Amino acid sequence: MLRGLALIGAVGAGAAAQQGKKRMLKLTLRSRQAEPGGAFRATERRQEWAPSQTAIIVCDMWNQHWCRGATQRVGEVAPRMNRFLETARERGVFIIHAASSCMAAYDGTSARLAARNAPAASHPKEIGQWCYRIPAEEQGEYPLDQSDGGCDDEPKCDGGSPWTRQTDLLRIDDRDAISDSGTEIWNLFEARGIRNAMLLGVHTNMCVLGRPFGLRNLARYGKNVVLVRDLTDTMYNSRARPFVNHFRGTDLIVEHIEKFVCPTITSDQVLGGKPFRFAADPDR
Repeated sequence: MLRGLALIGAVGAGAAAQQGKKRMLKLTLRSRQAEPGGAFRATERRQEWAPSQTAIIVCDMWNQHWCRGATQRVGEVAPRMNRFLETARERGVFIIHAASSCMAAYDGTSARLAARNAPAASHPKEIGQWCYRIPAEEQGEYPLDQSDGGCDDEPKCDGGSPWTRQTDLLRIDDRDAISDSGTEIWNLFEARGIRNAMLLGVHTNMCVLGRPFGLRNLARYGKNVVLVRDLTDTMYNSRARPFVNHFRGTDLIVEHIEKFVCPTITSDQVLGGKPFRFAADPDR
């Protein structure tokens, strides 16, 4: 009888382990390695991430941008992004919506309170500040001239800050958190044992890289961070250096990230199918 119970227990434990293995996020991380002569070679490595140790940060997917083209592209990528978030959430990944400067729209919601009430943790000194460059980036030239703000429309759009909330095309669940604070997000990571982070949203060459919760800070402070490279966009004007189309500009900043900041993945690694591409992308 005891031997039978032991056998049943072993089978149950084995089934649980197998189920846990199936739930792991199986990812292919792409980086770029320097070679003699100054060239870089794309390399890939496979990793398995435990969903319970993984978070997704949705960066600045605002309801409206001052640039018409930027607003249009947010609307185009958002349905695919929402599918990605829904699938990851159901697998146990923690979702953080970081629509900067829009926290007042979410006062009193459970997702906002989850971030505000997270226990204070010991955190890096500069986690609450923008990061404009990390030492590794000094090894190469920044690929884009974005000094004009990056609007690719003609005539150029007026500036301003018209955003008031995250786009309604992305669903916020009661299991999620809402924060634009590097300190709050670090507290959430520490309280939940988050080791791995995926960044997606806009704009790759500005907020996704530089925000307090962005790629540079998470990489330099030891998180296992990746950019979801097909669920992002740049603020790049194709009439500025290096004078390539808008989507090639995005590719160039992704390559810069892969060389000097962190690896990247694509959404199909979670959703299946093919990576997302914008309809106007000539490489679609």
